[in-house]
Amino acid sequence: MHFLHERRRRQGMRDTMKIRSSRVGTVLGAVLWLWAATALCAGEPGAADSPAPVRWSLGDVLATALANHPLVGQADAEVRAAGARRGQAASVTLPQASGAASWIVSEAPSAASGDQESTTTATVQGALTQLITDFGRTGASVASAGQLAEAARESALSSRIDVVYGANLTYFNVLRAESVVRVRGETMRQRESLLQQAQAFFEAGVRARIDVVRAEANLYQARADASSAGHELRTARLLLLNRMGVDGPEDFVLEGVPAVIEAAGTLEDWQREADEKHPDLLALRLQLAAARSARDAAARGDYPVISASGRLGWAGDDLPSDRNWALGAHLTLPIFNGHLTREQTAEAEANVAAAEFALADRRRQIRLLVEQADQAMREALEREAAREKEREAFAENLRLATGRYEAGAGDIIEMIDAQVQMAAADTAHVQARFDRATALATLYRALGRLPLESR
Repeated sequence: MHFLHERRRRQGMRDTMKIRSSRVGTVLGAVLWLWAATALCAGEPGAADSPAPVRWSLGDVLATALANHPLVGQADAEVRAAGARRGQAASVTLPQASGAASWIVSEAPSAASGDQESTTTATVQGALTQLITDFGRTGASVASAGQLAEAARESALSSRIDVVYGANLTYFNVLRAESVVRVRGETMRQRESLLQQAQAFFEAGVRARIDVVRAEANLYQARADASSAGHELRTARLLLLNRMGVDGPEDFVLEGVPAVIEAAGTLEDWQREADEKHPDLLALRLQLAAARSARDAAARGDYPVISASGRLGWAGDDLPSDRNWALGAHLTLPIFNGHLTREQTAEAEANVAAAEFALADRRRQIRLLVEQADQAMREALEREAAREKEREAFAENLRLATGRYEAGAGDIIEMIDAQVQMAAADTAHVQARFDRATALATLYRALGRLPLESR
């Protein structure tokens, strides 16, 4: 009786596990069927007559970002504003012309007859004024405004470099996320296979039920990782559109990593290039020159001003009548303005010092950025090679563990560890592969250089 009871209990457990296995198999089958259907629909040329998704290379992404990103438009507008301020400063060096006209009707009693008499007077007059010299004050102001306009152009280039850098990183982030999704899919397929094997061994009485439970938990973890990777991919795609300054299309396809991911030169060459050509440093040098010109203009606040003027007009009851004209030269000499010139000069001196400190600080920052980018390039290259070897080793380990488990010589823990290590190695290899590309983008930004793809 005890034997029959034990046999029925085992049969009941097997029936329960068959039901669970059937449910798991049904869920897995549904997931695989949906993936297959999605792939087939995407691959059919006549599926719903939908147009093929747009394909973007790295160059397409960078060019679109430069053409559409709001920061580029803002920088260009600031360049135009700075140019207009330079024109405003220079306007006082040109002749200043003005005109005036009046028509007046008046009525007053006549001294002789006592009757009311009406009088009409018309006046037309034109004036011309020309600055002769203010002993360099206006010239220094114009020079300062021109240097600031040049600095704005360099700052606009720096904005373009920042926009390209952001689009560059997000392009590779999308590719990285796509690779991780593929790795997670392969991991899930491996763990589905392990669950099927564990279920078969349990039903045959070769393995304990704990193998099935652990294989199920292993699969659920893979599903969670795959779901997380999918969400990260969708987020990366949306972020790429944002960095490009566009809203769509959302079903774009990226062509992949460029064939060449390297930069020619040495660290000394890159340091010299960044110091001489980085737009941030060029803009700060121009701002320093503008501050010095503004200081010169402020120091000349007490200088005299010489100008010339002319006037020509007509006035009378019936135009043209009573022509009048005048020519003159004017000398204006400030006597005392409440120490305004002194305080303006002190402010300008402080602005010069601030510009010098800003330039020195940015030079140090850029030098550090170039060194960091150089180290990142070297480290990414070395790590990519090491990760490749690591991946090969863990792939062999997984192959051996699979063989041992199928032959009954290994346990489920060894098999799960091998799968977890393989998934981690695949992910690390993907990360290293794309870190090299992002390190190059970082180096270009540190150098103040636009990538060739964006030109």
